[in-house]
Amino acid sequence: MELTLTELKEQRLQKLFSDCQQQVIAQIIGPFGLSSAMFEDRNGGNVTTVHNFENASADYVAEKDQKTYTASRERYDRSELKDIKQSVKDKLKAPGVDGYTGKQVDPAHLEADHVTALKKIYGDRKNHLAYNTGEGLDRLSDVANNTENLVATHRDVNNPKRAKDILEFADEVIDGKTQAERLELDSELMRSAKERSEDFLERTAKRAIRVKQTSELLKTGANQAAQMGLRQALGVLLNELVNGLFNEIKTLIKHGVEQGKTLFEEIRQRLAGVAERVLKKLPDAVSQMFQGGISGFMSNLLTFVLNEFLSTAKRFVTVIREGLVGLFKAFKMILFPPANLTPDQALQEGLKLLSAVVVSSVGLLLQETVKTFISSLAFLLPVADILSSALIGTLSGLLSAFLAYQIDCMFDRYRHGYDEQFMDELIADSRRREEFAQGLVELSESSLRNVSAYNQSIILYQGIGQTLAASGRMADATLASLEHTVSQTREQVAKSVAMIEYIESSQRDIEDFLETL
Repeated sequence: MELTLTELKEQRLQKLFSDCQQQVIAQIIGPFGLSSAMFEDRNGGNVTTVHNFENASADYVAEKDQKTYTASRERYDRSELKDIKQSVKDKLKAPGVDGYTGKQVDPAHLEADHVTALKKIYGDRKNHLAYNTGEGLDRLSDVANNTENLVATHRDVNNPKRAKDILEFADEVIDGKTQAERLELDSELMRSAKERSEDFLERTAKRAIRVKQTSELLKTGANQAAQMGLRQALGVLLNELVNGLFNEIKTLIKHGVEQGKTLFEEIRQRLAGVAERVLKKLPDAVSQMFQGGISGFMSNLLTFVLNEFLSTAKRFVTVIREGLVGLFKAFKMILFPPANLTPDQALQEGLKLLSAVVVSSVGLLLQETVKTFISSLAFLLPVADILSSALIGTLSGLLSAFLAYQIDCMFDRYRHGYDEQFMDELIADSRRREEFAQGLVELSESSLRNVSAYNQSIILYQGIGQTLAASGRMADATLASLEHTVSQTREQVAKSVAMIEYIESSQRDIEDFLETL
């Protein structure tokens, strides 16, 4: 028989009271109990990312990389790095060609130059992480002294260049001339050497970091998976055990000892029943172990990915790990509902799981604040950690149960349809929507009329454009005629000037003739 909405509300309320106990126990045993005991979360996660290593404090760097972190902050000392092997120097100088000028040079005058300076390589913190400089600078030296980063050049170039960038050095001006002009440096050779060097250093460092982080991710991920799987399995069994003990104790107090039995026999019988129920939960515990293992590995990977862009505090690391387990369960419930649940019911249960994840996450973030407050009271300092976990766990459990109750009530109201007042509101809303649609139709018609007017304007403008084009062609013809007239006038003026000069010359000849008479 289908229950009425009022009966469902009463049933949900009774379920809320029983869920409060289960949720509180689940929270205290799970995120605020076993997790605190089994996991030692740290800022930045278990694997050091380049972002944290370069930008964050030492707290966000994994323990095994602490020496490397310290080394990356130490002052550059050239004497700590290995020199270029003599055999490498000889091989570079043997062709007798300057790598920056392209000219033939006596090998005795050539020196091996680091295209990217040792100081710059040492100053790039990413290289320290890639080559584990906390254990020594040999790997960093070997990469810096690789032939991809070396060029044979005349000592007159190498000595003033020192640790400068080759292109910046070439642009330096001394006595009105750039170094490139003074030393006859070839820009293409310099640029090619720099690109080769930077590409080699970047590629090598990325490969070293990728190998390092992949190895650490697999190792820490496997460890997290094992711990999370064990935590989930223990959580299922302990949750059943504690809930069973609570219920049996409550029943024992309410009904007392069965007639004909002693108290110890009654307790032994009830404990045996609890143990039997716990054993029946073993298949569920195994299933949760596998789910927890997957979630543990994925949370470790997700924490690493997030820390590639931002530095997460250890509480956020905990939230990611605990939240991922709940999200996995919720989406599994929603997307792959059990056979005994309809899609609607699966969505309802999934939303309840999601609400529990949100509440637990907020609780975990607040736990540190509550712990700090409790620690400020001297007499509570020894139990601050336990008390904060119990307090936040209890509040999270109660709030999770209340939200689950609200979600159930919401779905119940949805399934039982709408009341008359709500239907009236829907009708009024439909009328408003109809008026709005009518307004949209009128606006659309006005827009179409505007488009038609715009189309007529475009046609008119096209006619004006054609008229202007014809006028332009006539103007071009007139201009060409004027240019031709000017050209003819210029020729006529030239002829007139020549005639005037001829007349003046003839007059002078006549005057000279008259003077001789």
